[in-house]
Amino acid sequence: MAKTPVKTDADSQLLATLANERANSLGFDQDATLTKAREKALNYYKGKMDDVSHLDGRSSAVSTDVSDAIETILPDLVEIFTAEDVAAFMPRGEEDEDAAEQETDYINHVFFNENDGFMILYTAIKDALLTKTGIFKWWSEEIDESEDFTGKAEEEAVAALEANPDGMTDQKRAEDGTWSFTIRKKGKRARVAAVAPEDFTVSRDTISLRDTPYCAHRARKRVYELLAEGYPRAKIEKFQSYGLQDGEIERARDTAGEDDEGTGGTGDRRLVEVVEHYLKTEKGYTRALTDASESVLLEREEVKSNRFSAITPYITTHRFYGESVADRLLEIQKIRTAITRMALDAGYFALNGRSYIDMTKVNEWTIPDYLNNAPNMPIRGNGPDAVTPLASAGLGFDPFGALEYFSTQAEQRTGIVRNAQGLNPDTLHDTAKGALAMMDTAQKRIRLIARILAETGVKDMFLGLHALIRENSSGPSMARLRNKWVKIDPTSWGSRSDMTIEIGVGASGKEAQMLMLQQGLQVQETIVAAQGGASGPLVKPANVYNLTKKFFEKGLGFKNADLYLTDPNAPPKPGDPPPEPPAPDPKLVEAEGKMAMAQAEFEGRQALAAQELEGKMMLAQADQQMRAQEMAARLDMEREKNLAKAEDDRAAAELNAQLKRDEAAASIQAKRDQVAGELQLKREQIDAELLLKREQIAAEIELKRQGIIVDAQVSTATADVETGGAGG
Repeated sequence: MAKTPVKTDADSQLLATLANERANSLGFDQDATLTKAREKALNYYKGKMDDVSHLDGRSSAVSTDVSDAIETILPDLVEIFTAEDVAAFMPRGEEDEDAAEQETDYINHVFFNENDGFMILYTAIKDALLTKTGIFKWWSEEIDESEDFTGKAEEEAVAALEANPDGMTDQKRAEDGTWSFTIRKKGKRARVAAVAPEDFTVSRDTISLRDTPYCAHRARKRVYELLAEGYPRAKIEKFQSYGLQDGEIERARDTAGEDDEGTGGTGDRRLVEVVEHYLKTEKGYTRALTDASESVLLEREEVKSNRFSAITPYITTHRFYGESVADRLLEIQKIRTAITRMALDAGYFALNGRSYIDMTKVNEWTIPDYLNNAPNMPIRGNGPDAVTPLASAGLGFDPFGALEYFSTQAEQRTGIVRNAQGLNPDTLHDTAKGALAMMDTAQKRIRLIARILAETGVKDMFLGLHALIRENSSGPSMARLRNKWVKIDPTSWGSRSDMTIEIGVGASGKEAQMLMLQQGLQVQETIVAAQGGASGPLVKPANVYNLTKKFFEKGLGFKNADLYLTDPNAPPKPGDPPPEPPAPDPKLVEAEGKMAMAQAEFEGRQALAAQELEGKMMLAQADQQMRAQEMAARLDMEREKNLAKAEDDRAAAELNAQLKRDEAAASIQAKRDQVAGELQLKREQIDAELLLKREQIAAEIELKRQGIIVDAQVSTATADVETGGAGG
């Protein structure tokens, strides 16, 4: 359905405001200083140096310092940002960790898989190194497309059905058990692109693009593209055809005359320029689409933020535009070009020097012979001095030493050194320590540039992409993250303002990273051996898995380490056999044996101490009984009988207790066969001592009991005698 906005007074006022803001902004072709600087950098990168003239017949060679430096640092910077997922959202609390991790995985998936993340980063970083700024842009686009799938496993088909319950059709199962089906996707998709810096303009008082008062992006589109997007033909017909003027910066990018024609076709294939403006308001931004002269308004809407971010390698504090690598090397390239031409010209003059020709001594062959500079060809004349070589003054300095000096100056200005990427010929003449120090310093400069890029445009781009997906999501969907199908529901996400950007080490730091990971594995192996296995307390299977996975991914460069490792905490898949019990660790068995022996010895000592205490208590009790019997000797025999019965019961209880102790000792003996010898010896010693003590106690008790009985009998007899005597 065509978009048919009605132009109102508010629209006219908006167009006037946009025209004024664009005219006073810094970018497009509106600032001669910025445009010329970019055009010069692009030409120097290609080796085109029109501002360094040369005479006819002299050397026209050029030095390529700008190109060499950019192509030297570019691989490291691109690898830092693309070798792994670089963006990570910070959790707001412990309960937010899983959500932050899932959102991190999904945003990186959208950027690198659903968009061409590598080329976006490569283009923006190269733009920044060459023309001061690299610009990221993100937006959402409507999608209505179908995709056919064949040869998919059942679990993949189920996951696809859960993600698209109303969009899956033509499901068929093949004889080999795989599935084929069609998925129709409708909704919105997040898109990201790197914008050409010359197609971007920003308010002159901008410092941070996050809150700029005004910015705009221009793009060239065919008429049929705008019609396909739903804009009315009547408005599009008012757009002027796009055509380049001589000297515009777009031509500086050409290497094959791409912009020589410029206007494209006619009719619906006509090329026009569309400008997307973002104007700061109290509540956010007004986004408007116009033609190049702000006379036709295609679309307007209110949004929360602009959808651009910018990077620059060398920040100029309190300014939006910084410096590029090219800015710092233009003068060096000009000087080295001049010195190179001098050296070549000096060589040419050394081989083809000028001569004095005496015209009174020439003949018809002298001039032709002189102009024929072939080896061993004579010059014929009418005298020995007909042709006299003129002495050349020479350069008066070493041109190659001068070239090396200015190469060093270029390295100091940019921090990009030859040693950081490959073996410099002069490195072999340096001390090893000095060469390493130079490479370390270069890496610090490169990592600083990487951190600047990360904390500015890259971070803002990922935060903006997160907000865009959250605002435009229509519901949950399924995505394959870390080789697992995961349900994603951006409508449940909260806003994010904190995130970290992982800064890798680049190509020249891989060896150091590999060494650190290997050292970590060695330390972990030592701990596992010391604690008798990977069961803790310091290192557990999950710790071993995490470090080994990091080694596979960061050290060895494997993209998917889960193909070679199994997460010990991952739930088993349906149909997988139950895990086999781990084999007993010999060291752990030995340690358990020693612990059992120590435990048995401790229990034996406890039993001996308890029996000794019991013996002492029995002796004390016997003493009390004897005293009580002495005091109650005069009582009747019935009490004697009760006392004897109580003694018999106590003896029976003692015997029963002894039997139970013997049974317990036998049970302990059976459970600890491996220490039977030592325990048996200790128990025999304990039993012997106990038996001896019991016999002593029994003898003492028996002696005292016999003494009590005799005394009682004597007392009874005496009493009988006295009674009988009295009766008689």
